[in-house]
Parts: sequence; structure tokens; C-alpha cells
Amino acid sequence: MDGKMKAAILYSLKNIKVDWCKIPTFKDNEVLIKVKYAGICGSDVPRAMITGARKYPLILGHEFSGEVVETGAKVTKVKPNDRVVVAPLIPCKKCHYCKIGLFGICEHYNIIGTGSNGAFAEYVVVPEDNVLKINDSLDFISAAGVEPATIGYHALQKVNIKPGETVVIVGCGAIGQLTLQWAKTFGASTIIAVDISDEKLDLARKLGADITINSIKIDVVKRIREITSAGADVVVETAGSAIAQQQAILLTRKKGRVVFIGISHNGLHLAEKTVEHILRGEISIQGSWNSYTAPYPGIAWKATIDFMTRGLIKFKDIVSHIITIEDVGYYLKGMSEQTIPYNKVLISFDE
Repeated sequence: MDGKMKAAILYSLKNIKVDWCKIPTFKDNEVLIKVKYAGICGSDVPRAMITGARKYPLILGHEFSGEVVETGAKVTKVKPNDRVVVAPLIPCKKCHYCKIGLFGICEHYNIIGTGSNGAFAEYVVVPEDNVLKINDSLDFISAAGVEPATIGYHALQKVNIKPGETVVIVGCGAIGQLTLQWAKTFGASTIIAVDISDEKLDLARKLGADITINSIKIDVVKRIREITSAGADVVVETAGSAIAQQQAILLTRKKGRVVFIGISHNGLHLAEKTVEHILRGEISIQGSWNSYTAPYPGIAWKATIDFMTRGLIKFKDIVSHIITIEDVGYYLKGMSEQTIPYNKVLISFDE
């Protein structure tokens, strides 16, 4: 397909501009997709504005939905006009972890939108293996939330929630709000949402939280121990805060399970009482990274598309802004400087 497209191009740190560039060409095993909606991930903000990207120039964007425009000669899984989402991680398929099906912790992976051009553009090229068809009943806005929703599913798989258990979600940004919905489907009887924003806690309650706690206003550890008698069975930290990570450990009962999803970009100094609780309480602490397993991209992706299609995992309620490509630089700057209140920001290419 010849011609030009609009793209938000990151030329250097803090330097993102909307330019016209060539629609990318594709190989025999690749697919050209017209982007419908692309989400700004929390990781895109430091990539563009704080820590920098892996390469320049770069088109960001790894959470997206779209429609197949053209396919390479060897592509058989999809065809033009198919409605699709994309699993953005491209595993090397050669390292030890790929060989045993743990693609999410591949040693030499690429992610579309971080190591190669992504979806903050009208068109994007991706490998056939990364493309997943969606049903006509799943709208493109919701489908743009499939990738972040898989993160919560993958994390909760690790902690084996049992019916009747209490689960605490620490951090009610987009990942937290999706994860608390998964906690309900996994069988949790009581879900407690913790955040420092009353607005996000209000939304968490609408999405299924039974109890909400603003941790600035209330001693969250004391309050949850009062509610549960001994502490929560499972605590999921999604905020990416060293303070919240330490709180998460203290919120668990003895023999409880903690899973860390959020990235703090800081060290984690554990107070003496926290270490004592880990040891004397035999607390299990689990990290969770990405969402990819065998067969690629894995059960988290299959389950998310299924549950979203049936309306059991809601993403639209989480979207706070739908913007145009011309707004991308302004929003990335405002999100970085915390001058724009937001929940989930989507870029729309859908006429």
C-alpha cells in the first residue's frame, strides 16, 4: 500500500511531533493494520518524557485495536477487513525461556511500540503470529483494552484465589481497575480497593469493589486488619509505588500471598516490622511480568478477549479521555507533569 500516514513520532526525549511519513511496507509473514484506537500506557510516559526510549526516532503505542488492510503472501490466519487486536511482545523463540513456553520473560524480546514502530500512527505493521481476531460484537474501544487487561489476569493466575477469599487491590489506575474485575471472576468474595484518589475509588466501586479505602485519609493497614480480623488472603500491588509495595506486604494475613505488578523505578527498603511479617507470617511474594505463555500469546489473551466480548470485563468505563493524534505530545507532557487528571487515555483514528 503506497502513500503517507500521520504518526506521532518521538524524535528524542520530550520531543514528540506529529508528522507525515510513509505507510510502512510489510514482509510475507506480516500484516498491515489500520489502527482504530491506541491506548497511552503508563510506561509510555517515562519512555517519552523521563527515562527515554530504546531507539529514536520511534512511534510509540502497544495497546491497540484495528482492522487488517493488507497481508503478506504467506499470511493465512487473517485477511483484509478482519477486526483484530495485537499482542505486542515479539519473543526471540530461541532463548531458554521461549523454548519452555515462558514467552513473557524472554531474554531477547521486542515489543511493538518500544523496540520497533507502534500504533501512535494511522497504520502499523506486525507479524502474523501477533494478530488475534475479535468478534464483531467487541467494539474497537473495548478491544484497545485487551492488552492491559491481560496483565491483571496473568498476575492473578499466580496467587490461586479461592472462593471466599478477600483480595486487596492497591492502586486503582487502569491496571488496578481491570485487575479487580478479574479478582471477582476468579472467585474472590470480598474485594477491597485502595488508592489516594476518591474519584478512582468511586470508579472501583462501580467496577466491583466491595470496600474502598483512601490510604491518605485512613491508616490502611489498621483498617484492613479490622475488616478482615487477620489481614487479606491476597494483595495485588498495581500502583508501582515503594510505599504501596511495603503496605501490600503488611496487609496480608499469615500465609497470605502478595503479587507485585506495578513498577516503582525505585529500590524497596523493607522496615524491620515488614521483614518480621514476611518471616513469621510465611508470606509469599510473587512478581508478575507481561502476560505471555504457550501456546503464544497464551491463556490470558484468550480469556480476556472472551470475557470482554461477553461484557464481563469492562474497559470503556475506565477510559477518561479520547484524543486525536495531534494531542499526543500535549497529553504525554501533562501526564508526566501530573497537570492532567486522567485514568485511561485513548488515541482515536476511527472516522
